[in-house]
Amino acid sequence: MSEQKLEVFNVLNFLNSGYELEDILNEGNFGTFESGQACIDYLVSEGYLEGESGALTAEEISKKYKVADLKELLKENGLKVSGKKQELVERILPVLNEGSLSGDYELTDKAKEFLAENEWIDLYMFALVAFRFEDYENYVKEAGDSSIQTAHKFCDEILSYALMNNQFLIFIDALSAKAHVYAYDGDYESFLDYDLQRYILGLNPIMLDSQSYAKYDIVNYANIINLKNVTEKLDFGSLKKRFDRIWAKSHIKNITVPKKTCYKILQKAMAGADIEEINLDLREKYFDKKFGI
Repeated sequence: MSEQKLEVFNVLNFLNSGYELEDILNEGNFGTFESGQACIDYLVSEGYLEGESGALTAEEISKKYKVADLKELLKENGLKVSGKKQELVERILPVLNEGSLSGDYELTDKAKEFLAENEWIDLYMFALVAFRFEDYENYVKEAGDSSIQTAHKFCDEILSYALMNNQFLIFIDALSAKAHVYAYDGDYESFLDYDLQRYILGLNPIMLDSQSYAKYDIVNYANIINLKNVTEKLDFGSLKKRFDRIWAKSHIKNITVPKKTCYKILQKAMAGADIEEINLDLREKYFDKKFGI
């Protein structure tokens, strides 16, 4: 089950990186598991974790609380207070264990082997999460290259597919994904180039139908944050010169927002201007009429 494999990898990978189990599970979204505790139970039963749970058992609760105490706890939590003691224990069990997902667990050798065999999932989560996990999993199985080369080829194929099929939203996602593959590999200069191209083409869509436009963010908030962070932390020279180079490289045949205006908006957005207001202004001035809204 691909989705479950992804969830298992994420939990084990975070644990292996030194995060606390309780923090991981409280933050997680476990689509294939009923709860964080169900996820722990699965990892233990499959031999990925070994150790002791921090959760109370029904037997421990029964020894610790009298019937009157159990009824009081149930009442405080808006639950039924009738029934035999064992029924009261079972009813209060999930309440008392809520938030108590921690325990003294360690990754087994099987878990470490699983992480090593599926290291490509970490790259997927970092750069390619906009695309279906199962599609990328199948792509990796057939690839014979390194994980970075495989990811780049995957992005390139999506870029070509999107252009051929006039699917601009997929195209722009693939540009962003390719940028993040470079970042994952430590090549922040290429990351900046591709994310800058994503910004430029975001304001000058190659193609965009009215249905796609209805849910389209012209200036993407995450894109601006990425550009701002990289340019602030690393010295790659003049942003204006790089912008001019990437603009020329993008071969824009049908300009929506003029080059000078694009750069001014970029400066404004990176300086902290409200992205929503920028997008509203862009829609009114350049986009609504052109895309038939």
